[in-house]
Amino acid sequence: MVPQLMPMLAVPGRPFDSAEHIFEVKWDGIRALAAVDGRAWRLWGRHCADYTARYPELAVLRRLPAGTLVDGELVAFRDGRPDLTTLLRRHPLTDPLRIRQAPRWCPIRYVLFDLLYLAGKPVLHEPLEERRARLAEVCAQLRCVEVLFSAGVVGQGLELYAQALAAGHEGVMAKRRRACYRPGRRSAAWLKIKPRARC
Repeated sequence: MVPQLMPMLAVPGRPFDSAEHIFEVKWDGIRALAAVDGRAWRLWGRHCADYTARYPELAVLRRLPAGTLVDGELVAFRDGRPDLTTLLRRHPLTDPLRIRQAPRWCPIRYVLFDLLYLAGKPVLHEPLEERRARLAEVCAQLRCVEVLFSAGVVGQGLELYAQALAAGHEGVMAKRRRACYRPGRRSAAWLKIKPRARC
């Protein structure tokens, strides 16, 4: 059984270019980790709150290899842009009937950006770029609209930052390509880059 880890956290940064970093969109949603053990799956948040029953459409995660643990963001989209306001209306629901109806008015996507365990084996200490390469393959094999891979670029942080803001995103993340994953730790290996007024 894979452990219920706490997410790695970022520190604020400013826009920059670097060949040593992977830059990706900073998704405006709710952070969540997910694990698959056999046919069972679990979804939880930053303080280990159980989100599994709130998002039944993510049962597709059971198709991941047993012993897989991923990190990502729950995102609701409206007109191609993240809609955090609508997501926050859905997230606290507890009534089973309302939860079953919620995907009609607030469909969510689980945008994955890191892989921590695969087939029961920990990969936290492998370099980020290697973990993400494996994660991209895992997402491609799932072939479902509910789970997406958060694509990134190496080096061109300034350009992606400008593109992200123009597209309505809140900013970008910059992550060291060789960094390992540090559960529950805030690390300068991950930088969240947003306009200063939004930090």
